Amino acid sequence: MKITLLPLFSKQNTDSEHCALGCRGQCKVKEKAPKFGENRDAPCILSLHQVETCAQVLYGDAEIIFNTSATGDGKSLAAQLSSLIDLRFRTIALYPTIELVTDQEKQVANYCTYFNLDASKRVDSLYGAELARRVEAAEKGNKFKELSKVIERKSVILTNPDIFHLVTHFRYYNPAYDRALLPLLFARNLDLYVADEFHIFGVHQEAAILNSLLLIRYNRPRKRPMKVLFTSATPKPSFIKKLQEAGFKVAEVKGSYESESTPGYRQILQSVELEFVQLDRDSDSLSWLKEQAETIRQILEAEGRGRGLIILNSVAQVSRAVRELQAIFPEDKVKVREISGRIDRQERTVTQTELQNAEQSVLVIGTSAVDVGVDFRIHLLIFEASDSATFIQRLGRLGRHPGFSAYKAFVLLSGRTPWIMARLNEKLAEVKTVNRNDFREMIEDAFDPPAEFERYRAYWGALQAQGMLLKMTGENADVMRQIQAKMTDDLRQVYGEQLDKKRGHWFALKNDATGKAVQEELLRFRGGSDLQAAVWDESRFYTYDLLRLLPYAEVEIIDRDRFLAAATKFNHPATEFPDKYIQVYLKIKEWTDERFDIQLECDRTTEELKQCSLIQLDKLSIVGHPQSEVKKCLRKRKLLAFIVSVNRSQAYSHWDVSRKLHLNPTFGLYRLTDADGVTYATAFNQDALLLEAMKWRLKPCETAKPYIY
Repeated sequence: MKITLLPLFSKQNTDSEHCALGCRGQCKVKEKAPKFGENRDAPCILSLHQVETCAQVLYGDAEIIFNTSATGDGKSLAAQLSSLIDLRFRTIALYPTIELVTDQEKQVANYCTYFNLDASKRVDSLYGAELARRVEAAEKGNKFKELSKVIERKSVILTNPDIFHLVTHFRYYNPAYDRALLPLLFARNLDLYVADEFHIFGVHQEAAILNSLLLIRYNRPRKRPMKVLFTSATPKPSFIKKLQEAGFKVAEVKGSYESESTPGYRQILQSVELEFVQLDRDSDSLSWLKEQAETIRQILEAEGRGRGLIILNSVAQVSRAVRELQAIFPEDKVKVREISGRIDRQERTVTQTELQNAEQSVLVIGTSAVDVGVDFRIHLLIFEASDSATFIQRLGRLGRHPGFSAYKAFVLLSGRTPWIMARLNEKLAEVKTVNRNDFREMIEDAFDPPAEFERYRAYWGALQAQGMLLKMTGENADVMRQIQAKMTDDLRQVYGEQLDKKRGHWFALKNDATGKAVQEELLRFRGGSDLQAAVWDESRFYTYDLLRLLPYAEVEIIDRDRFLAAATKFNHPATEFPDKYIQVYLKIKEWTDERFDIQLECDRTTEELKQCSLIQLDKLSIVGHPQSEVKKCLRKRKLLAFIVSVNRSQAYSHWDVSRKLHLNPTFGLYRLTDADGVTYATAFNQDALLLEAMKWRLKPCETAKPYIY
């Protein structure tokens, strides 16, 4: 199925006399940065949504602002404008990936150059590995001290929501200081909190940040109320509703758009020809890429110096695709390059230089490392899509830059989610050309999961909120006593009477090992790391999910000392690989061309295992891999899991659970067989919590009791 997407034009701020920033005929931005912007002859170089966002931050009465302007329309600049205009204004921005943190570090430094500011004195970026490196380098250093330095000294802090979560939940502290000092520094020293691309997170993370925002709200001076900016083209209405229920005043800045050239509007996206590809149930994206290699080559070479981007969901799939397409395309015709979590910054820089300067065509293959916020000048885009937000975000990579004769996109739909193409056919069967706004609504309708996903919020939300509240207040009674009641009142508006009921439930979880594992999972931001492997891959070193890696690689199991000795030679310090989060150390011997059918076996009987409930799963073996030593990688682990029986005579029957619940294709669902030969679909950690909340839609679980009464 093929359609044509119309171009997109964004409204500029053309009235400098009545500008929302109070410019009154003399643009503040042009005054401070006369060489900044594309159209410097215009009265104002900003889009209307950028001005409105900055005005809301500086002068508006809303505590929380959503900038929902289109992908590619300058939300990043909108988020930083306040600190560029007012040098006393302090901002912390949260980005979901390290790649985006480092990309924004360059972007903000570029802004500072135009505004005649010293980025080295104003801006700092911080994420887990960098924080660990600073702790190791400092004399008597610890995370508490290093974070305190950044908060007190820098005007713009670029970090991730994980660190923000740990700080606001009192997980970093120094015995020599008040335990609440760091959260209070976060609450009182900063003016603006930016959460970028928060749509990629689920209801678990929404509940977590709600608690954090309430903590900040009640620890700020009244004269400086909190300001929070969410920048996302695809925010979730249900999340906005929960913020409003908690008593936050919310404002939305949408942007104004046209589909044809209009005075006062700037073109931000080119017209795109989009083709939907339904993959077979037993096929994958790599098979399609190999089959369509000649078509891809022709599209690239038609532009002379073609530029293309392929976005896949798995690092292992990306690695395979790079090898396969490098073998098909001659290097002097098409350079095939990789950007993913296993590629370091230096190698990425080389690839970006090739994209700019190479005389031959360049085809980049990547993961979410490239689909969230990083900009590429391309005319060909091929991508996997698993939900509407990811679809819109990835499609937004294409058509940002003029200069190509045509822009072509292929979206690859998994054979495990046939309902998506069925819904798309209903909406688009008779459509040939569509504007971006109507198309977005069609995509949201086709991709978005059913209302049952809200069951996670109903099932776990109040318990999670209560647990986080108790974590904040129970260990910090003196500091938190005055605001605990206020936070609790706000949370009652969100969760109702369930919030108070869950207090007792939270304490009851401490009575057994499974309950304690549930508590720990609910207190995490992104979920557990019980399946993390440290990977030595030629000259590359990274961490990756063990069960997602093994189907595509032959490996050697090594010890930590050997791994670190090799890693440090390539400038990867030990702090990047904290031992308590690593289950196994692997060296890649060879990436395979055929997928290994990895499954799990459990040396427990059916009677010992309890399906349709949360359990701690142990005595696990990995089977289906050609290397026998891999079998015992998880043998000594106990993992929080949810299991439900499936038909053992059908090889892929565990995916029936995915189809029944309309799960994301990237959902971690595995096939497990017990000692009696009974077969199950299995999920771990936060995925297990989701299945517990939705289990009554599965036939074996229709009469199951809830784990939490």
